[in-house]
Amino acid sequence: MRFIIRSHNDAFHLEPCGSETAAVPGAADYLIGDADTLLRLYVATDLDDPLFIVLQQLRDHFLADLDAVETQAEIYGLIYWLLDDKGISAQGASLEETADRLSDIDIAADSDQYAKIIFHLRDAVDRLCEMELEDI
Repeated sequence: MRFIIRSHNDAFHLEPCGSETAAVPGAADYLIGDADTLLRLYVATDLDDPLFIVLQQLRDHFLADLDAVETQAEIYGLIYWLLDDKGISAQGASLEETADRLSDIDIAADSDQYAKIIFHLRDAVDRLCEMELEDI
């Protein structure tokens, strides 16, 4: 999974960059080939920078396909970034406990306010378990 974030006059847009499309990034563009590169750019980008919105969109692409994410640290980074964006604290709780807490809130409020986040949390837990089994 590779993407180019194109920059033009302080505006940014995301474009996929597969092996069949040999798109070359320009000097002001960003080539994102993995979650690590995305997370490093996220850390270096101010929240009010127009680039930040595109980084969030790209984060969602990586979260949608966690099998393409290579390390546990990258999964945790993507998930904690998502939680931070949504104003959700997970301090002192595992990802599974956080998903359960959000699920309880949704059930009590009879809403699906956190459904998408819960899905990503449970998907991350599954992927992390797979990675641990691969290491054995």
